[in-house]
Amino acid sequence: MLKLGLVARIIMIVAVALFIIQLAAFAAAQLRPDTPFNPERSPAKQVKTAIRLLDAIPPEAQQAAVRALNANGLAIHLADLPVLGREAASDLTLSDKLAREFAAIALGNRYFSMRSLSEKPQGWFSVGAPDRIMEVSIGVAGGKVAVFSLPDTPTVRLNGIPIGLISGVLGMLVAVIAIVAVARETRPLTRLSRTVNSIGNGLQPVHIPERGACELRMLIKAINAMQLRIAALVSNRTLILGAISHDLRTYLTRFRLRMEMMPETPHRDRAIADVEAMQRLVEDALGFARSTVVSDGKNIVDLDAAIRGHLAERQDEQDLVGFTPVGQPIAVTMTETALVRVLDNLMDNALRYGGRADIAVERRGEQGAIVVGDRGPGIPAERRKEVLEPFVRLEESRNRDLGGSGLGLAIVRQILDAQGGALCLEDREGGGLSAVVLLPLAMMERKAA
Repeated sequence: MLKLGLVARIIMIVAVALFIIQLAAFAAAQLRPDTPFNPERSPAKQVKTAIRLLDAIPPEAQQAAVRALNANGLAIHLADLPVLGREAASDLTLSDKLAREFAAIALGNRYFSMRSLSEKPQGWFSVGAPDRIMEVSIGVAGGKVAVFSLPDTPTVRLNGIPIGLISGVLGMLVAVIAIVAVARETRPLTRLSRTVNSIGNGLQPVHIPERGACELRMLIKAINAMQLRIAALVSNRTLILGAISHDLRTYLTRFRLRMEMMPETPHRDRAIADVEAMQRLVEDALGFARSTVVSDGKNIVDLDAAIRGHLAERQDEQDLVGFTPVGQPIAVTMTETALVRVLDNLMDNALRYGGRADIAVERRGEQGAIVVGDRGPGIPAERRKEVLEPFVRLEESRNRDLGGSGLGLAIVRQILDAQGGALCLEDREGGGLSAVVLLPLAMMERKAA
């Protein structure tokens, strides 16, 4: 079974289900149906044999013969020849005329009558109950009429239950079992899709158990190997950028010291400014490379306290940064290291473009929100998605002091993607821009809500 593919497994399940249904139908057909008399002989033969027996014995022995026939499974009794049985042929229906003609061929010219008795409905699961009773009256020697009560059961039954109903119930049961079996075979595929969908939230490999059909196990194995290769590539990229950044910072520091020893001239000041811009660019590039590799740590239990502590460490002037807490502890699935990187980038943007950063904490449904607002020129709605990409700047000049390196929002977005959060850019009421950081609440917060 382990070597069979997904398609082969589904085909086998359907084939086995059809085989079980056919086997059950064959077994039901081979079982003896419910009949009140010997099924090896037809009712017509039994009636003809009984009539010949009654004709051959004296009238005084006919009653004993009837009792013997009843004991053998026939339902028969003797009655007097009715006067209505001799009515004119013109008063007979077409069915009566045909019945008399066939009876005359088989039994000779004698009294014959046949009618269907109305039976009380017995229900679907009536045991041994025929669908209806046919009463056949045939004249015998001695002026008597032998009345036969023959069960007419066109529906084949097994223990009183129609075979069709049994087959239908069995077919539904087998179909349900087949559906459950197919769902069991496709469950690893569903689990795989959910796991693959969550892989992009972080670069740490997520091991997926290799289960299911051979093709599915090969796919899972390939995905696990791909995750390891991607993690290795990102790690190598970070190491390379870190090494380059370290070496560049060393040479830039030396260059800066040498320029400080030069005579003060306008060219010296511009060179120092260029060196500082290069240092900032190197730091931004290194931060972008490391933004997706957020060190593991404990999630934030109190969002207000974490932001207040970071603002105290930054030591910004009070008139430059404002903070409005939510007033209650909010636990979110984000580490303090990641929060610091996000806040620093958003606050630096707000201070650069608006001169002031207003921070507020809110609770929006099952998410915690950090709103960083400014009174700057804002970002056009059609370019808000574009500015989240690396090295995209709204300020088109070559001056990095005016427009930055274009990595701040890209770093924030990558960190939030790794933490399961999101970044939204909105117009601020009264002018400016609001950067809204949405973070998923911790499990205990969701239960409390």
